[in-house]
Amino acid sequence: MNKRIEEYAELLLKCVKLEDKRYLFVEIPSFLESFVEILKDKASKYDLIDVHFEIYDPFKKHELLVTLDQENIYKHPMFDKSIFDKYAKLDAAFIFIQSMIPGLMDDVDSEVIKNTSLHVRKTQKYFRDLYESDKLNWCIAAVPNELWAKKGLKMSLEELWNKILDICLVSGDFKSYDKWIEKINNMIKVSDVLNNYEFEYLKYTNSLGTDLKVYLPLNHVWKTGFGSHGEICNLPTEEIFTSPDYKKTEGVVYSSKPLYYNNVLIDNFSLTFKDGKVVDYHADQGENLLKSIIETDDYSCYLGECALVSYDSPINNTGIVFNETLFDENASCHLALGRGFVECLDCESELSDEDLRSNGINVSNSHVDFMIGTNDLKVVGVTRDNREITIIENGNLII
Repeated sequence: MNKRIEEYAELLLKCVKLEDKRYLFVEIPSFLESFVEILKDKASKYDLIDVHFEIYDPFKKHELLVTLDQENIYKHPMFDKSIFDKYAKLDAAFIFIQSMIPGLMDDVDSEVIKNTSLHVRKTQKYFRDLYESDKLNWCIAAVPNELWAKKGLKMSLEELWNKILDICLVSGDFKSYDKWIEKINNMIKVSDVLNNYEFEYLKYTNSLGTDLKVYLPLNHVWKTGFGSHGEICNLPTEEIFTSPDYKKTEGVVYSSKPLYYNNVLIDNFSLTFKDGKVVDYHADQGENLLKSIIETDDYSCYLGECALVSYDSPINNTGIVFNETLFDENASCHLALGRGFVECLDCESELSDEDLRSNGINVSNSHVDFMIGTNDLKVVGVTRDNREITIIENGNLII
């Protein structure tokens, strides 16, 4: 186990192509001290000027969110993330370590969560601008903890570690990075096929009631887990994705897995779209939080991503709902409300927010993925010359 965890840490550093950088920034929860030490040791092998660990306490964050009023939340140092800007200006590589705590934020008002998230973004504007325009090397990954394993998933910490390491192709032979490069290169072959079709729109249907048309912009590009600098941005990654024309989604879509947003559950929900905008919604659980996501800003009610993932994926085949979007979104097809991806538009120059919107790419202060894949999902791509190409049949990619 220890050897595999060491390989996992080494893999994360390779994912951000740390050999090309002089600075490393790692955001990680305070209860993962042992993994911090492993990362420090592995990073010491690189020619770095500085390694910064931005260590935060989720339990302290919860305490502040339930005891302080909004004005004092804004004033508290925990919610000032300007340190991100400082390292972005140094062209650092960024690693974000997630480790969910089941139910931690259940008693926090959804408006407080929304307003605080917007405030944090404002304190790290320079970082966000580079991050959202794909100009940084970054990777999001997860490290398990006892509460996530035992309370959330009813398994031991060792069992959850093994599940994560298996999914991330970590076998202890220190060859996991090469395995990921091979895997993503095979995914690129599929994205190349999709790009050649130049679809006008996608039709989604399944027995849950999903009946959705998602239109795509002219010059849209299907992408994989490789960032623009060759980094692997999500670990794990199974998705081939693009950004839709945010003004032209029509129909209804039903969630297929629970969504944990800021450690709060939203479950069994549906969204109805007209002219691209969410005009109706319902959730059996977490409807107020869903409402706050949709109302984050004027554009968070539009789609920013559509991602194709086979239902017969390594993550889905574990039979586990991880209650962590990083894993669950890579278990089957998903969509995202909010910001689209600059890199999903084929253009020769940088575009302003206004130009991005005029080309169909949504610009928002949020990006929230939710899962829609089922074992009977069908996705048909309709080309601009009116050919119908089945992309997904019975939940699985057949391209």
